[in-house]
Amino acid sequence: MVIAHAPLRISFAGGGTDIDAYYLNYGGLVVSSAITRYCSASVRPSSDGGIRITSADYQLSECFAPGLRPDVAEPLALPKAAIEWFIKRGLLHDGIDLSLRSDVPPGTGLGSSSAMAVALVRALAAYCAVEMTTEQVAELACELEISRLSMPIGKQDQYASAFGGLNAIVFEPGVVRVQPLGLSDETLCDLNRRLLLFATGRQHNSTEILRGQRADTGRKKPVVEQALHQIKAIASDVQQALLAGELDDVGRLLDRGWQQKKQLSTAISSSAIDRWYALAREQGALGGKIVGAGGGGFLLLACVPDRREAVRRALRRHGLRELRFALEPDGARTVDEREADDEARLAIVNARGRDVHDATYH
Repeated sequence: MVIAHAPLRISFAGGGTDIDAYYLNYGGLVVSSAITRYCSASVRPSSDGGIRITSADYQLSECFAPGLRPDVAEPLALPKAAIEWFIKRGLLHDGIDLSLRSDVPPGTGLGSSSAMAVALVRALAAYCAVEMTTEQVAELACELEISRLSMPIGKQDQYASAFGGLNAIVFEPGVVRVQPLGLSDETLCDLNRRLLLFATGRQHNSTEILRGQRADTGRKKPVVEQALHQIKAIASDVQQALLAGELDDVGRLLDRGWQQKKQLSTAISSSAIDRWYALAREQGALGGKIVGAGGGGFLLLACVPDRREAVRRALRRHGLRELRFALEPDGARTVDEREADDEARLAIVNARGRDVHDATYH
């Protein structure tokens, strides 16, 4: 059995400039970090020579008889597309049992779909004994989601998950460049102490938001185009603030970026989100944003360390649940069965001994 873990991500700035309708004309820039929450894919030989796909998140399972190739259609279109890619190239010959799970529910804005695409590519490549570079893994994940499944998304999530770490990611015609920021351990520790994630309890429809944004960008709608120019400039400012260790400035820039992001679509925020954000600011948050396309999912906040508890208490009183996390230095990886058993035992021990307020959606 082969198991692959791919980290989710938070984006500090630049989201939207990684969509081809923008970066092909102007170039894009995103500053983001992988976090210690993951999507996982496991592959093992099937007992009957057929193909079985099981998703713990969607509570779905589909089985295909030996010799029958799954049609790439919902449900579970993403794993079917990944399987198709490896079969078409003569890399996958026998039946497999493919299982998928994520640490967060789908539709939360943490890049889980793309992290799952990366985990699928990593797991299937390892199972088929195919050597792939980190860049090739990220590009194939992009190909599956954007080209094969026609998802109106950008490329930041796949690269963030495949490479891991805290990076500035540059998008230009024909090339994506991942630039690790290389912050000191002290600065990274301080940044970790300042960041909070809260579940809004609302799933978002990123497809519709991004489809509208892509169309507006392609039509060069002035308000959207100007907002994206400002968002890219803020991403550059965030990069410089992080490199200089000016973490209060990072929080303030998050607020500036959030105000610009709301110019992209009326669906990005809501009266409830605006109310929670204002409350967090009143309690000392320097800035924040809805991660991902917007409309729901998780609220990311940055505050000075001595105001974190006040922000936590205020948002918990209003029913928001915190998701504990840390910045993840490593990207997607595979583990063998023995390592997986050890990790599973460690996860059970950790879950019993830590105070983690996991976010749930109803």
